[in-house]
Amino acid sequence: MNQSRRSFLRSSATAGAWAGLFSGFGSAARAADPDPKSPQPEPQAGSSHKWGMGVDPGQNLPPEATNGPWRNLKAVKEKKVFDIHCHCFETPTQGHNYKEEGHMHEVDQWKDYTADLIAAMDRHGIAQAALSPAFVTYETVVEKSFKAYPDRFIRATGLPTESTKARSSGVLTQPGAEADISPTEMAAIFKKQLTQDGCKMIGEISGDAILRMLIPKYGIKALKPVVDVALEYNVPVQIHTGWTATGTAIGVGQGYTTAWRWAEAMGELMANYPDMKVRLGHTGGRLAAVDGWEAVRLLFSFDNAYCDTAKSTPEIVSEVVRGIGAERVLFGSDWNRPEMKTYGPYHMRNVYQHWYNLNTIAQADLTEVLTNPST
Repeated sequence: MNQSRRSFLRSSATAGAWAGLFSGFGSAARAADPDPKSPQPEPQAGSSHKWGMGVDPGQNLPPEATNGPWRNLKAVKEKKVFDIHCHCFETPTQGHNYKEEGHMHEVDQWKDYTADLIAAMDRHGIAQAALSPAFVTYETVVEKSFKAYPDRFIRATGLPTESTKARSSGVLTQPGAEADISPTEMAAIFKKQLTQDGCKMIGEISGDAILRMLIPKYGIKALKPVVDVALEYNVPVQIHTGWTATGTAIGVGQGYTTAWRWAEAMGELMANYPDMKVRLGHTGGRLAAVDGWEAVRLLFSFDNAYCDTAKSTPEIVSEVVRGIGAERVLFGSDWNRPEMKTYGPYHMRNVYQHWYNLNTIAQADLTEVLTNPST
């Protein structure tokens, strides 16, 4: 197999990965030509701030945001990029440290950035994206996002729903707050969203609820009703992996989890249900060591493991494509708001942006020739 970095994002290459994950998925709509009236990001070279380690860059974009190698990707030029991982509701304003951002999430007020997401997709040659509901109810995303742009989004299941949010313990900020959903009820929710609403995958927040809410409360063997739904409809389950600044802010005051703990939980899930397709969201994320390499180890250990590249690094992307083939590696961004983050490590506040994630692909070594020693 000869896999060029420039063809990695093209519809011809990506279709193979999607076909392996989704049942009955057809061709994606092409992105509309960018709207000249859409706000365009501008480099701010004249700013008094530097872009670098230990310096708060604010919203000053580095040169690679507008003139990076992502512009030379053929899939970008042809508007054929598929983004398997994005969200469109977030806090109206951001905090400037974990405590402040955690408080913003506790307020439980959210802004709809769907139109901004579409504009960003158009600027970066993204034809279509798999949208996972987050923070707001699933029904809100259906009405505000899925129905507003039916040709641009692939639907993913979501939690909470209107019927389950009232049963959350405290202010709902993540699936772990869901208190009283049984595996049987969750399976029924996903089945309805897959059949009646046309969802094509079990989205990230849904997958996180399986791993971090159902398993600790009911045990891994009790997941069978949920797994049976995923197998019946032949859909992948997306689950967050690795360290994240947003997750750190949400979890302020709730302890700390090391990389091996989430990796072991993911491995146990895939080992117990080897026929269920599991996609490792972020492939461990921005921290290649240790989280990224834990994800690599999982991907090399299980045939039912897939991944997306959202917030990952060129080193990790190169390694997983080299090890499991491009068919099981999908491009993702984790886009969730138009601005960079204003909290977390200074030099990692850009990882949720399209240009950062496209640059990751452009900078990865994705040319690999595999030969069959028997031939």
